[in-house]
Amino acid sequence: MDREVFIQRLRQLRADWRLSQVELANALCVSRSCVRNWELGDSTPTMEMLADIALFFRVSVDYLLGLDERTCIQINFLSDRAVSAISDLVRTLEEENAGINKKTNK
Repeated sequence: MDREVFIQRLRQLRADWRLSQVELANALCVSRSCVRNWELGDSTPTMEMLADIALFFRVSVDYLLGLDERTCIQINFLSDRAVSAISDLVRTLEEENAGINKKTNK
C-alpha cells in the first residue's frame, strides 16, 4: 500500500463528503482516534476495514491504495447476487449518511 496516497485519498474523500473524523468514525464503527491515526499515517486499516471504507465512499480499494485512478467501482465482472448485495449495502450506507447529516444540521 502506498501510505501517502491512502492518507491523501482518505482525507480528500472525507472532505468531499463534508464529514468530520467523528462522523466517519461513527459510520465505520471505529473510534475517532482510529480515523485520526489513519490520516496521520500512524496506523493503517485492516483489509476488512479498507473494504468498508471503499464501500462507504463508493470507491474501489485499488483507488484507496493508489493502484487505480478511477474512483468508481467496476461491477461488470460481478455476479447478479453480488451486485444486488453491494446495491443494498450502498443504499443502507446512504440512509445512514443521511441520518448523520440530519444530526449534524440540528
